[in-house]
Order: sequence, then C-alpha cells, then structure tokens
Amino acid sequence: MVDNFKILIRLYRQYAKMDLLWFLRDTRYFFIQLVSDVVSGGCTIAGVCLLSANFKNFSGMTQNEVLFMMGYALFIDGIFMVFFMGNNTGMVSRIIGRGQLDHIMIQPVPLWAELLAQGFSPVSGSPIMIFGIGLTAYGAIRAGLPINAFTILLFLFYSICSIVIVMSFIYLISCSAFYAPAAAEEIAGVGKELFSSLKTYPLGNMKGFQKHIFLSLIPVGLCAWLPSTLLIKAGKYGLEAVFVPEAFYLPIAAAIFSFIAIITFKKGMNYYETYGSPRYSGFGHR
Repeated sequence: MVDNFKILIRLYRQYAKMDLLWFLRDTRYFFIQLVSDVVSGGCTIAGVCLLSANFKNFSGMTQNEVLFMMGYALFIDGIFMVFFMGNNTGMVSRIIGRGQLDHIMIQPVPLWAELLAQGFSPVSGSPIMIFGIGLTAYGAIRAGLPINAFTILLFLFYSICSIVIVMSFIYLISCSAFYAPAAAEEIAGVGKELFSSLKTYPLGNMKGFQKHIFLSLIPVGLCAWLPSTLLIKAGKYGLEAVFVPEAFYLPIAAAIFSFIAIITFKKGMNYYETYGSPRYSGFGHR
C-alpha cells in the first residue's frame, strides 16, 4: 500500500512537471483556454442567478445562497479540471472505445494509479478552481455564513463526496464502451456535460418523482444543490445540522456510486481482457 502511494505521488509529480512545461511552451493557448472556460462558466452562473433574481421562490433559496451554490459548483468543476482533465481520466470511454487502454495496461504501474494520475493538471486546470474558491467565499460572506475551520473542513469533505459521485457516474456509463466501443466512445463527455449543465440548478422547489431522480439515478443534485444546502444549514445551526439523516445521504451515495462503478469497471475489464478491442486494424487504431 505504501509503495503504491509512493508510485502515485511520483506520477503526480511527473504529470505536474509536464503540465508546467506545456504552459511555458504554449502560454498563448493557455490564456485562450482560460478565457473560454471563464466565459462558459460565467454564462452558466449568470443564467441561474438571473432566474433567481427575477422569479421569486424560483429555487427555495435566497439570491445570495444561490450565489454560494454557484461557487460550490464551480469549485467542483475546478477539481475535475485539476485532477481529472484529459482523455485517460475524465474521458475514459475514449481510451476504452479506441482500444488505447492497452497502452496503460503495459505500463509498470497499477492501472488505477495511472488512470488517477494521467489527468493531473495543476497549472492549466487551476484557474477554474481558484475562481470557484473566490466565488464560494464571496457567496458565503453575502449569505452571512461563517468562514472558519469547521465550515472549511465540511466544505472540503462534501466536495470530495461530490467529485467522487461525478467520476463514478462517468466511469459507470463509460463501461458501455467495453461492449460497444464505436457507439459509446464519447459517452463520458455526455455524462460530464450532464453535470455541467444541470448541477447548477437548485432543486428546492422541485417536488415528486423528478427531484428523487436528480438525487439518485441522475445525481446532479448531489454535486451542488444538496451539499451547498447542507453547508448553509451547518453555517447557521452548527454541529446539530451536521448530524441529521439527510447529512449522511451525500457520503453514503458517494460510497454506493463508487462501489457500483468499481464492480462494473472490473466486469468490463474482464470482458476486455477476453475479447480485446475491435477497433484495431492493419492500419493502426484510433
């Protein structure tokens, strides 16, 4: 276990160095990407904020609380950009569908460590995370929430749960690429876009079947609305708001989704080891 951890740290260090070299080599492209991400994220946030400002009780939250939730959502996007950006990690269905998983399997490191480390981009992915931290802090101040060690640790814990759910969902649907490589090659991007477009909408006033769907089978509500609601309650009422049944739903859901994703991915790997990828040909592969 200790040796595997050392391998992971070494891989993180190497990929961080490569990301820094890319930034120094092509700073122009970095700033173009940065501006594009800021415009895209800003449009998403502005849309929800305008709805909350112009429609009373649109979200069951005050405008400042919606702003705090937007910051949390942007921070989750920042975690994805820093740790899971790229084909091999965040868009794993591509390497499965294109038969490129073999390239990772022949590396002298565990498969999980290589998948976990290859998306590490602390330089090129950090701006979105920084904006997320800034917007979350601004929203917390506007909403009258305290910023102390307790709320920061709770924020980080809920953020880990949220990103685990996002990645578990992406890997879960990406397993279809083991069985239908051509059709499911880009399905990871569809899953990521699902969270990007829907997780920023508060579910406070949504009732019935739809709300339960967004908190279970399609867990977009677990990646911004529910954790930010729990954080708002914790900021107002302290520890008594942490040890309530609904507060345990988020970590339990993260554990269940990750367990299902791991089991499904292992089954897909067994299929892949037996049948390989039909995308290979005499002319090479995708």
